[in-house]
Amino acid sequence: MEIPKKLPPIGARIIKSSVSVALCMVIYYFRTILPVGNGLPFYSALAALWCMQPFQGTTKRNASQRSTGTLTGAFFGLAFILLLRCIGLTEQILVYLLASVMIVPVIYLTVITNNRNASFFSCVVFLSIALTHSFDDDPYLFVFNRVLDTFIGIAVGLAVNNFRIHVKHDSETLYVSGIDSVLIPDDPSANAFNKVELNRMIESGVKFTVSTIRTPAEVMSLMKGVKLNHPVIVMDGAAMYDITVGEYLEAEFMQTNVCEQAERIIANNGMHCFVNVMYDATLLIFYGELKNAAEKDLYETHKHSPYRNYVREKFRRHDDSERVLYLTVLDESVKISALEKQLDNELGGLARMTVAYSEYDEYKYLKVFSPVASKEHMLVKLKAHTGCDRIITLGSIQGKYDVYIGDGGGNATIKKLKKLYRNDISH
Repeated sequence: MEIPKKLPPIGARIIKSSVSVALCMVIYYFRTILPVGNGLPFYSALAALWCMQPFQGTTKRNASQRSTGTLTGAFFGLAFILLLRCIGLTEQILVYLLASVMIVPVIYLTVITNNRNASFFSCVVFLSIALTHSFDDDPYLFVFNRVLDTFIGIAVGLAVNNFRIHVKHDSETLYVSGIDSVLIPDDPSANAFNKVELNRMIESGVKFTVSTIRTPAEVMSLMKGVKLNHPVIVMDGAAMYDITVGEYLEAEFMQTNVCEQAERIIANNGMHCFVNVMYDATLLIFYGELKNAAEKDLYETHKHSPYRNYVREKFRRHDDSERVLYLTVLDESVKISALEKQLDNELGGLARMTVAYSEYDEYKYLKVFSPVASKEHMLVKLKAHTGCDRIITLGSIQGKYDVYIGDGGGNATIKKLKKLYRNDISH
């Protein structure tokens, strides 16, 4: 088992779980001194823990499952005891075999009532009655207490899990975060925690979105489970995409003549480029003869990915319907540096170039965009689209963002975002 470099913190749900169990024990104590039946705190604690979920919707759904399962199991448990009394069955092995047969109608009832998720709890409650209390002098009291125990636990779980301390929230600011090493931490074991916390803040009213060099499909994969209600900035500012409706709201394309000139310069240097073209709302990546081992490996690794649509150059239209978002070159660092200088000299302000390290040793990425395709330019459009008074950016490059995330992201990003959102620190 791989030990994480940094242990995750003890979260609020862990603390709330402990508090809910303690409350169940306190309630049990008072039940022992009041005429409301003793019961067993074990069942209350289990029900409370089952309701400890990251989101309110999940909590209510689990509480409903547990309630339905308890009532179903208790009904069949009581019916089973009455049946034993009527037929006078006292042979232990026969009682247990009959209880096994009764599992069929217990589960079947949950199926026909469309409560399949409650079938497990129905069986647990039924068997706890049928196998352990069929021979009690007063089994009916246990059935009553069993149901009461569970509903006490559910009530405690719902109350504790939904408890929130009222704080002043900033609802006029749009928070725009990077993804890699910012929202998604360097330590992958903390991913789930961040998504849970993000959704809690989004549900409470925070206006949040992301800005990244990745494509919309990659964003949806990385941020799966996060409720992004506002458009995202993708492909390093080349486009703005609305995940909720699945369409591009804004895009900055390269001029046709500039794109053709850039492709000629790249080809004349004996290098290859991936051409990222948008047809309607579909992003296609056209490629020609791959020149080096790095880009060959890149293609082989991702050609079957659902997030990248590779198409051979011979199928490219080269007509008015073609809209190029950017070009990507992957080559040796020395060649990339020389190519960047040449493109800058010959294209001037007609294009924007970016260079970044790649996952391959001694290789770099060079991308060519429209000169207006930038995160800063797209942030202005995003602000106008959302109608927010201001935007605060969070990123891992010092001096480029309003809030610098320099410790790997994840938990640190969430904590800083919480402080900003609650007006605990100045901007």
